[in-house]
Amino acid sequence: MAKKFSNIIFYLTLIIIAICVACIWMFSGFRHEYGKFNMILVAFLAVTLLQILIFTPIKFTILSLDAAFWPAHQAPETPNENANVDTFMDNLRLRLRTLRSELMITERHRNERVNLKYRLITEELWLTGKLFLVYFFMALAFFDELLYFNTEATEILFQYNRGDAFGLFHVADVPDIYFFVVTSLVLAFTDGKNTSGGAPWIHAEGTRLLGVVRLRQLRTESNRLGLSLPVFTERDFGESWTLPYERVPYTDKYWPIYTPWLPSVSVARDNLLMGINHVGHMFNYPESKGYKVLLSDTRYKSLQIIDYLMNKNWLDANTTALFMDFSLYNADANTFTVCTLWVEKFPYQYPDGHMKVESHTFVEQLREFTKFGMLMVFVFVVTWLQFTKAFFVKVWYDPRQLKTLWVLVDAMIVALSVIVGMIMAVRDNMVQKMIKKVEIAVVVDFLDFREPAQLSYLEDVVTGLTVALVTMRLWKVMQFSATFQLFTKTIAMAWDALLCTFVITVIFIIAIGIATVTINGNYTSNFRDFPKGIVTVTCFAFGYTNLVYPPDIFYGGEWLGIVLYTIMGFVVKYMLINLIVSMMRDQMASVKADRDKKVRQRITFWQFLRVEYAFFINYIVKVFHCQRGYQRKNRTVAQNIQRELNSIELKRRKTKISSIYSETIYVMPINKDLEQMKYRERIERTFTLAAILHTQMELMERLMFGDEEGNLPSLDQDDEQITDTEED
Repeated sequence: MAKKFSNIIFYLTLIIIAICVACIWMFSGFRHEYGKFNMILVAFLAVTLLQILIFTPIKFTILSLDAAFWPAHQAPETPNENANVDTFMDNLRLRLRTLRSELMITERHRNERVNLKYRLITEELWLTGKLFLVYFFMALAFFDELLYFNTEATEILFQYNRGDAFGLFHVADVPDIYFFVVTSLVLAFTDGKNTSGGAPWIHAEGTRLLGVVRLRQLRTESNRLGLSLPVFTERDFGESWTLPYERVPYTDKYWPIYTPWLPSVSVARDNLLMGINHVGHMFNYPESKGYKVLLSDTRYKSLQIIDYLMNKNWLDANTTALFMDFSLYNADANTFTVCTLWVEKFPYQYPDGHMKVESHTFVEQLREFTKFGMLMVFVFVVTWLQFTKAFFVKVWYDPRQLKTLWVLVDAMIVALSVIVGMIMAVRDNMVQKMIKKVEIAVVVDFLDFREPAQLSYLEDVVTGLTVALVTMRLWKVMQFSATFQLFTKTIAMAWDALLCTFVITVIFIIAIGIATVTINGNYTSNFRDFPKGIVTVTCFAFGYTNLVYPPDIFYGGEWLGIVLYTIMGFVVKYMLINLIVSMMRDQMASVKADRDKKVRQRITFWQFLRVEYAFFINYIVKVFHCQRGYQRKNRTVAQNIQRELNSIELKRRKTKISSIYSETIYVMPINKDLEQMKYRERIERTFTLAAILHTQMELMERLMFGDEEGNLPSLDQDDEQITDTEED
């Protein structure tokens, strides 16, 4: 009783503290801003993680060293004065609960090897399933559809003519490029008063330009291009691309007047973060090369720079591509828009515009978190810690498990999660440094927000890979299900046929891709080069037919185009793909027939869960009133039993009649061992029911005629009571 009383006091104390905290929070007038409150929660989470991951291991390490070198004296054992003494009634109740449990635990449930296997499956399913669901809900919680609409609106505003602004897709020659830069990148972000720092964007009042616009062009050694890839020059030039280049003392100071004629010098950090290539219609253009020039923050200075570039022929016949990089910020939506507009100039001097616009939220993301988002952050941290703890405990006690495949998958999940956290930390630190430049009004520099945008892209890629590994891990855990085992075994049996069919499909796709590129590559963008042609044919084969139109392959002749389109639409799309599907279907039917012929003598996973968590399931059934009661339907028990026997006999007669007229009947093979096991289980359950009834009768007898401890009066006491009664 002392233990129960102490628990009641503990729970009552917790309830009182919770009620007091809730009253203080609601009625004291104490309020935090939403963003500040989220920061408090994140700080609490960070401190908790620090305590769990760093300080707790240090604490237990110190305690273990202290216990190892200075062991404490063992206290003498003393008997417990408050020990509970079980009465005979307690033993009867315990025996009754034990018999009820034995009624559920049959002979097949006592296979300890199967039980251990299912218990491990339960733990892995609980951990992996939670992690998978948390990643799913995290994706839902942090998806911002406003970023999509901001990207789409920005692209539309730069693509087409808007008032006095010239559209990128209307650029037709080199003067149009300068005209686009002047109208859309200078006049649109500056005012006539030459205010330092620029002005709001003429198309959106809440959007401003961060820093200045950077122009970067890539040049070739010669404007005559053949089948070989272009060689981009990296030599120093003088004004108007004159040679030989004369190095004068002040050119080493990187004066802006000489910057457009000097190639950019890339460092290892630039190659690591921005070592990407921009894919154009003709070639791929590296990001780390080229000749750069910065515009200014005022209209007058920027126009002076553009006049200087035009007069000195900064864009000439050797210019292959011009990139215009800048970043926008919308204070109302707290959205950063990283823009890369570029013009690819073909050898025949007709420019073609390209655009890459990305929208991100870099600053004060906690203010944008909803309550559901903050809840998912806490749930994700707790779930990830549980998964990581289970992995390290498994490896700590048995390091040889690191050689197994699925333990390596767990290690990759943990490692990739840590990498995602490191990428987020580096990105936030980088953004904070850039924001400080904006705060101190250094607006004549180019703020390259493409670097944190590239880190965000890398974070998304690593997160996607982590989710894929978690899904694979969940697939492995779900192998206890017969359906998943059926599918896995089907793939294992048909792997050679699937591989051959896949190779044939790839050969057809490559052959058709080469044919379409060779015939139609000079006339349509879908088949302009070999990789693009392969991608187009593959997309068409898997159902994305809106990418290819019949006129796109008619440049080599209509009849030849019809033949190619027929091969693409029939041979690749229908015959080969349907061959794979039909092959899988036949193999799955064969595997299913083999599975049905085998009779399992062990319990299923669901039967294990029904017994393992019987208390919890019975409690849920009792709470929601899902218990099935006996329905008399105005009949006696004997009448209901007779009706059930008649129904069984009627079904048996119908089965015999149908077997006479049927041609082939599949008869399930009889497993004598399984039948004997079921027979033993029925006998065992019968004896257990008899024991339960006997125990219940004994318990009722002692409750009715016994004392408080369940002791029945002896026969001598009864005789004495009868004699005394007769004498009276």
